[in-house]
Amino acid sequence: MEWSVHIRGAGDLDGDLTLDRFARLETSVRLQPAVALAARMAGDARFTRCAFGTEFCEHLLPAPATLDAARSAAFARGLAFTLLTPYVSGAGIARLRELLPRLAAGDEVVFSDWGVLRVLRGEFPQLRPVQGRLLNKSLRDPRIMGIYAAAPAQGSTLEVLQRSNLDNESYTALLARLGVGAVELDNLPQGMDLGFAARGLEVAVYLPFGFISTARACMAAGLHYRKPDKFQPGAPCRHECQTHLVQYTYTNSPFDNRDQAFYLKGNTYFYVHTAPMLEALLGHAAGGRVSRLVFQPRLPMVDA
Repeated sequence: MEWSVHIRGAGDLDGDLTLDRFARLETSVRLQPAVALAARMAGDARFTRCAFGTEFCEHLLPAPATLDAARSAAFARGLAFTLLTPYVSGAGIARLRELLPRLAAGDEVVFSDWGVLRVLRGEFPQLRPVQGRLLNKSLRDPRIMGIYAAAPAQGSTLEVLQRSNLDNESYTALLARLGVGAVELDNLPQGMDLGFAARGLEVAVYLPFGFISTARACMAAGLHYRKPDKFQPGAPCRHECQTHLVQYTYTNSPFDNRDQAFYLKGNTYFYVHTAPMLEALLGHAAGGRVSRLVFQPRLPMVDA
């Protein structure tokens, strides 16, 4: 089982490549406890790979020089390299065409957009495509899904909720025909059915953050607009998401999880892993059903 760390830039690789040091990169009093819990439960980890970039917003795609610096730092530390890419517009495709030639043969590119996979297959066949978690269709609302995992004897109901489009053999056969041999997932609040991995797919899972939903309209980008102009796709971006974090709690929940929180950063909602979720994920990894764990010391809306 392989460990990867999601870095913000080359500077994150200065120092020891340990879970403890990476966990200290997150300084938010709201988020740091979740990162520290994941590092503590995971114990020792030997990192052999790093992931760089973002899956959630094309405005956060790195500059070419920043990508070069991150990849050079990874190479100097003996780490394999993965570039994360978001869903994109035509402008985003153009920016990716500037970035992808800077990668080396065998580097991974996580795609969250079928158009990006087409570009990879047609123009950069030397790079290894990996299906991103945004294309893994599953129920992931932590307000409700965690209740199913904790309820006794859910039987077939829970089994269905733990599945995704990857359980469809026609879909995984399509991935194979397109040259995709690896997928990335979120650790779902209700647990995961990883039976599809027996068909030869490599599975990577993120911790300790998972995403709930994402969209092109961004609350943070519209903070300074008049009310009629807010939440417009394509609005000018000044990277307001880097300085704004919104926490939501379930104050009207009919269940006993009112102290549980989820977060909005930019255009994307995220949840944090609880101790039972982390325990289940580490069990999957120990049992060989997960081939890679990706440790994210920050919410993955990072501006390089």
